[in-house]
Amino acid sequence: MQIDLFEICKMKNTNIFFLFFLCFSLTNLLNVYATDSIRKNKKDNYYLIEKRIKELNKQTPVDLKFNDQVFDYINKYLKKDKKLISKMLAYSEYYFPMMEAMLDKHGLPLELKYLSIVESGLNPKARSVSGAVGLWQFMYLTGKQYNLSVSSYIDERQDPFKSTESACIYFKKLYESFGDWSLVLAAYNGGPGYIQRKIIDTEINDYWYLQQHLRTETRNYVPKFIAINYLMNFYKEHNITKDEVKLSYYEIDSIKLKSQVNLKGLMSVTCTSREIIEYLNPSYKRDIFPETTHIVLPKENVRDFLLNEESNYKTMSLINDKQVLIDEDRIIYTVQRGDYLGKIAKKYNVNIYNLKKWNKLKTTKINEGDQMVIFVDKEHLKKISFESFRKEEYVVKKGDTLWSIAQKLDGITVSEIQELNNIKGGYLQPGTKILIPVI
Repeated sequence: MQIDLFEICKMKNTNIFFLFFLCFSLTNLLNVYATDSIRKNKKDNYYLIEKRIKELNKQTPVDLKFNDQVFDYINKYLKKDKKLISKMLAYSEYYFPMMEAMLDKHGLPLELKYLSIVESGLNPKARSVSGAVGLWQFMYLTGKQYNLSVSSYIDERQDPFKSTESACIYFKKLYESFGDWSLVLAAYNGGPGYIQRKIIDTEINDYWYLQQHLRTETRNYVPKFIAINYLMNFYKEHNITKDEVKLSYYEIDSIKLKSQVNLKGLMSVTCTSREIIEYLNPSYKRDIFPETTHIVLPKENVRDFLLNEESNYKTMSLINDKQVLIDEDRIIYTVQRGDYLGKIAKKYNVNIYNLKKWNKLKTTKINEGDQMVIFVDKEHLKKISFESFRKEEYVVKKGDTLWSIAQKLDGITVSEIQELNNIKGGYLQPGTKILIPVI
């Protein structure tokens, strides 16, 4: 049955209030129908997710309980953090095979690998405000307790392999104490002492009943873990795609170093970018790799390195001793009035230790007129030279482009003009005043 409001309006003696009442009733009816439809879809979705999690639960000794909290966290991730899941799927290609092998070695549930997403978002460089570090977020003292050393050169809490081994040992110890995986997860977050005190105080040893007595972060920890577990398994069903994979676990190998090497030397002889070396070796705090440590590289780069191992070590030694320069120049700097080592080091982006080493200085004392050898990164030297140019104002004329202006300035590039004037695009408005270097 269709109601034509226009025809009703043409009727004689039609009560205007009747029309308002009719419109109001129809609107309410449509709203009720729409709300019922949303409720039905949500209910159907709820039961579908519950069914899937029950299937996951059959495959693990970890209690993957489904409830409203878990459902809410799944929806939060789907609404706000789909990109996070896409990224985790890509990173998992590198980290999860190693984690699964380690968990299996210790006889632990493989699903514990998902805890590293909750802890750090699979970022070995992650650092919390409280000082917890790495994939598994070890505090300094806890890391020491589980054989993760921290030195001036290395932080093993950021080593994916060693920290995962330590996390497995910690999981086993927690399970021996609590005998329940949900309580183990809560203890991993809140600390075993905190959970033990709560169990004693409340006389409750079931996580889901104990949950209301826990602080907010620990209360939400297990539901988050279950939600991540679900989404990493059923991402396709929610139209989530995997980000591009940088490297998989099966494409890497390691080398035990026979001598200390620096990053530039390693990049040069292995033909590996800084980005890849740092990604695969996140535990190294400086651009130095000490003797006897292991470095991880793509398999083909490791193979090439070992084929010319002796020659490669000689080359890296020459680079380390500055007999061969990679992307840097040797300059002679004349000490000016008011100079001191810290000031010179800051200007040329080097450290005081190297300044003393290059110039065989036993103390930090320098005198005006002294000449110092400094090895400076080419890009930084170019930046210093560019900044030292005298600059003058130029008014953009009709037809000017960054390229045409740069052509008039011998040795100056478009990007340098952009950087000097903080220009992001390429368009110049006639009449605009910009700075140009005067050579």
